[in-house]
Amino acid sequence: MTPSKKLKPFMTYLDDADYVKLKKFARTKKVTMARILREGLEVRMAQDNPYLKGFNDGLSAATKVINDHQASQMRFPSGKSFGELINEEIANLIMREVSSESAKG
Repeated sequence: MTPSKKLKPFMTYLDDADYVKLKKFARTKKVTMARILREGLEVRMAQDNPYLKGFNDGLSAATKVINDHQASQMRFPSGKSFGELINEEIANLIMREVSSESAKG
């Protein structure tokens, strides 16, 4: 964020554990907690972000390891395998880029 940008107030709530982690992290990095939150938003919403690609590639690699492991083929009474259940949870973590139109709203 550049100093020339007009700032708008925004309030959010964190649970106690996240607040403590953020406060310690900010102190360690010698930056404000607000700056860390703003940087996190910028990274998360950036187009063509290499962090996003790397994060998602890591999730894909984890999914492959799970699929290739014999133990993950064990099936539950529901008919789903252990690997399928875990991979569904991993798929929920995939980060998607925010389009420029939805970022404006």
